[in-house]
Amino acid sequence: MFSCVFFGHRNMNVEPYREKLLHIITELIENNGVTQFYSGCRGSFDIYCSSLIHELKVRYPQIKNSMALAYLPDYAFRLPKYFDDSIYLLERQVPKRLAIIETNKRLADRADYIVAGVMNHGGGAYAAIEYAHKRKKPIISVIDGWEV
Repeated sequence: MFSCVFFGHRNMNVEPYREKLLHIITELIENNGVTQFYSGCRGSFDIYCSSLIHELKVRYPQIKNSMALAYLPDYAFRLPKYFDDSIYLLERQVPKRLAIIETNKRLADRADYIVAGVMNHGGGAYAAIEYAHKRKKPIISVIDGWEV
């Protein structure tokens, strides 16, 4: 079983990348054995990718879509409909301002593949991609011509 994580910008028009994302995800499932997908669900790229995984579960019932939590949930937490479950990866308490950064690092460490929706060299999504790149993780960009 292989896994994939999505890292992308919080505010991004993802709709133009729908077909490319579907192609990438299908290739990962059919040719690379990916059955586990992770997303933080904190921005438009994450949410969009999670909804695509949810759609693809009809054709690929073996895939699993997990929401990565940066913070421990409170009693009012409701898992968004796109997800099968949630996971909290931080082994120790970190300051709230670092929780997303540290969660992204743990996701990059855990994942076999990274799908990136990053257009510029700045922000949390870029930092996560840069971290994954340093760890020699395969990064698949939906943005043509973009590199770390």
